[in-house]
Amino acid sequence: MLAEETKYKSSPEVLESARLLLSAGYTVRMVARKLSVRESTVWSWANKPAIKAAIVDGKERRLQKVGQGLEEAAEMALQSLLNVATDDTVNPKDRVRASEAILDRCGLVSDQKSSQETVRVSVDVDFDERLARIVAGTRG
Repeated sequence: MLAEETKYKSSPEVLESARLLLSAGYTVRMVARKLSVRESTVWSWANKPAIKAAIVDGKERRLQKVGQGLEEAAEMALQSLLNVATDDTVNPKDRVRASEAILDRCGLVSDQKSSQETVRVSVDVDFDERLARIVAGTRG
C-alpha cells in the first residue's frame, strides 16, 4: 500500500485522472478500479485540496443526477395513476384506488394528526360501482 502511494505521488497524470473522474461523479471505489489502484491510495490523495474538492463536486453531481431520475420516475408514476383513474374500462374499485393515491400524494387528503388544515375526500365505492353499471347500461 505504501509502495503504491509512493509510486503514484510522483505521477501527476494519475492524480489528474483521479481528480477528473471524481469531479465527474465517479466514487472513490470506481476511480480506484478504473486507475487500477487501491481505494486506500485514492483516499490518501483526498488530503490534497484539488482531490478533496473533486470528491465534493462529484457527490453533488451524483445527487443532482439521482434527483432528476426521481423526478422523472415520479412523473411517470403520476401518469400511470392518471391513466388508471380515467380509464372507463378499468374496474371502478381500481379507479377509486388510483384516484385516492393521487389525492394522497398531492396533499388534498391527509391524516387528522397533521397540524395543517385538512380536506377530506370520501368516496362511496358501492355508489361508484352502481353508477358505472348504470352508465355502461346506457352505452350499450
